[in-house]
Amino acid sequence: MYKRLIILGVLSIGLSSCIGYKEPTKEALDNLKESSEIASHVTIPDEWIFDRTANARSLSYEWISGLKTPQLETLIKDGMLYNADLVIAKEKLNQIELAMEIAGTNLYPSVSAVANTSNNLVSESQIRRLALKANWEIDLWGKNKSAQMASTSDYFSAKHQNTLLHQSIASMIPKAYYLNIAGNIQEDMIESYILKTKELERLFSIQKKIGTANAMDLSNIAAEIISLEGYLEKVKNANIQSRRSLELLTGKYPEGKLATQNFFTPVKNDIPASFPLELLENRSDIQAYHFQIEKAFYEVQQANAARLPSLTISSSLGTAGSNVEAINSLFSNPLLKVGGGLVSPIFNSGKLKKNVEIKNSQQKQVVEEYSKAVLNALNEVESSLANLNSVEKQLNYNQKAIQELKNNIDLTQKQIKVGTNNSFVMIRKQRDLLKNEMNLINLELQDRMERINLYMALGAQNFIFS
Repeated sequence: MYKRLIILGVLSIGLSSCIGYKEPTKEALDNLKESSEIASHVTIPDEWIFDRTANARSLSYEWISGLKTPQLETLIKDGMLYNADLVIAKEKLNQIELAMEIAGTNLYPSVSAVANTSNNLVSESQIRRLALKANWEIDLWGKNKSAQMASTSDYFSAKHQNTLLHQSIASMIPKAYYLNIAGNIQEDMIESYILKTKELERLFSIQKKIGTANAMDLSNIAAEIISLEGYLEKVKNANIQSRRSLELLTGKYPEGKLATQNFFTPVKNDIPASFPLELLENRSDIQAYHFQIEKAFYEVQQANAARLPSLTISSSLGTAGSNVEAINSLFSNPLLKVGGGLVSPIFNSGKLKKNVEIKNSQQKQVVEEYSKAVLNALNEVESSLANLNSVEKQLNYNQKAIQELKNNIDLTQKQIKVGTNNSFVMIRKQRDLLKNEMNLINLELQDRMERINLYMALGAQNFIFS
């Protein structure tokens, strides 16, 4: 009879457990996000670049996939497999996943084996005890369930942070790759510029012999050549370091010998005029903060439940015997105990109440961090688009200037043939052309960098070029 009452009592308590536990509904989380002080001061214009109704799947990524080369695709795949930071992050994520599983064990009974012996020094008798003990804290108010769900939310937040790290590495690789290509082109152009300057030096030497130039002219051009050769060495070293950076990002030994092409593949795809708002909402950092808000929600619930009474059921099954009994009598005296305990905090100097206040403050903090992440995302998109627009205009102006310089050089060559101009003027104009072409390389590099920045700002769907 008593056994049945005990079993029925345990079942009824178990079924009524988690009375105070609540799931964070979308409405509850949205209300928390809307309570942000940061968000309350930010108004997104109606004519903004994001389309609130468009589907993210409708967006074309040709403007970023056009940057892909076979070598770059291989480098990114290597980076995703062998990058040191990603290897370490994988283990950290695994630890958080294991911690999540541990958090769930508090919902179930714990069972332990007990074996002890004691000696009475007066009577020289010995008591031996073997038992199995079980303890189960009934989760009346959802404290343990909230702790488990907080750990689960923390795991998903960490998973999105891990995705963000993959995206960051995947964006750093093409940046280092294109920086190295720009360095290769600049090396070639600076060497050509030095050759043109040496030709100019030779003409100054000829002019000095006929009296139309002097030693000062020769000294100035010699100093310029020396300065240019020093600058070339600086560019070469920077290019080696960019190769080392690229090798390190892809998990290779950083010897600075990775070979890349010395030209830019043309990028012809225009940037879309607007983007689906869904892209911004699905950014990995914003999703990570979303799960941090969920975690904070559960932790507030857990802190509130900790202020309420807790009920624990314990039982033990075992046997005891002494050295004055026969050895087989050890199992002829079984003991079975079942009991329960109710613990309620009465006075703890306000520690539990203050803990609730701390958890509420932490929840507010993470809501504000979420709003800050959204604001930063908006800024990244705006900045990248503004920079891209400016770079495209500069590219247009620079290309027109280069075309005019080429036309001017053609006219100068014709004038030289008829004797109305000379090679001295021609070389100066060719040097001006090289300067503008070097500036064009810098602008083309910026264009590619900003496209990658915009891709990252929009959430880097499927990482880079995948």
